[in-house]
Amino acid sequence: MELGYRYFNNQPIFKKIIIINVIIFLLPLVSNTFLFLFNIPQINIIKFFDLHPNFEQFIMSPWSIITYSFFHLDFFHIFWNMFILYVVSDYFLSFLDNKKFLEIYFYGVISGGLLFIFSYNIFPAFENSFSPLIGSSAAVYSLLIFVCTYYPNTSINLIFFNVKLKNLGLFYVLLSLIQIPFSNAGGNIAHLGGALYGFYYARSFNSSDSPFDFIINLINNVKIKPNENRDNQKNIDIILDKISKSGYESLTKKEKEFLFKNSNKD
Repeated sequence: MELGYRYFNNQPIFKKIIIINVIIFLLPLVSNTFLFLFNIPQINIIKFFDLHPNFEQFIMSPWSIITYSFFHLDFFHIFWNMFILYVVSDYFLSFLDNKKFLEIYFYGVISGGLLFIFSYNIFPAFENSFSPLIGSSAAVYSLLIFVCTYYPNTSINLIFFNVKLKNLGLFYVLLSLIQIPFSNAGGNIAHLGGALYGFYYARSFNSSDSPFDFIINLINNVKIKPNENRDNQKNIDIILDKISKSGYESLTKKEKEFLFKNSNKD
C-alpha cells in the first residue's frame, strides 16, 4: 500500500488523473464480479454520480457536475479519453504548471456539464430525453482546444502526415458538432462545452488580445537585475537567439522556466 502511494505521489498531475480514472472505471467491474459469484444483486453505483439533464435531479445531486467525469461507459470510452489526455498533457505541461492544468481540466468538466443540462432543457429535440452524462471528454476537449488555440501553428505527426494543431482542434470540434443528430448527443454537446472553455481560456490568457502577445511582451521585458551575474545575461541572450531562429516552442521546459524566472514582473 505504501509503495503504491509513493508511486502515485511521484507521478505528474496528468498521470495521477489517468490513474484515478482507471481505478474508478475498474472498481464497479471488480465489485460486481464478486457480487455475481456470491449471488448478491449487483449495484449500479454510477447512478449516484452521473449527471442528469433534469434540473430537479441535478439540484438533488450537485456533486454530479464534477463526479460524472470520472466514470466511463466501456473500455474504448476511457481508453481514447485517457490517450488524448496523455498526448495533450505533454504539450501543456511543457509550459504551464499543474495549477493551470487542473483549472482548465475541471472548468472544462463544469462547462461541458452545464452546456449539456441547458441544451437538454432548451432544445425541443431533447424534450423527452433524460439520458445521464458520464465521461471525461469535456475535460479532455478543454485541454485539447486550449493547446490547439495556444500553439495553433505547431505541427504534429499523425503517422502518415503532419497536421497543424489549429486544424486538428477544428476537426474535433466539427466532428462533435455534426455527430449530435446521429449518436451520443449529450456527450458531443459536453465536448463542445469543454472546447468552448479551452478556447476562451487560451484567448484570454494573461488578458492578451492574442494567445502569443504575452510571449512577445515577455521577451521585450526580459531584464537582468543589478545583482545578477553575467552568466545569467549570457544564458538569456542564447535563449532569445534561439527564439529568433526557431521560435518559442523550440525551447526546453528548463529554458522556458529560466526565461520566466528572469523576466520583469510588473
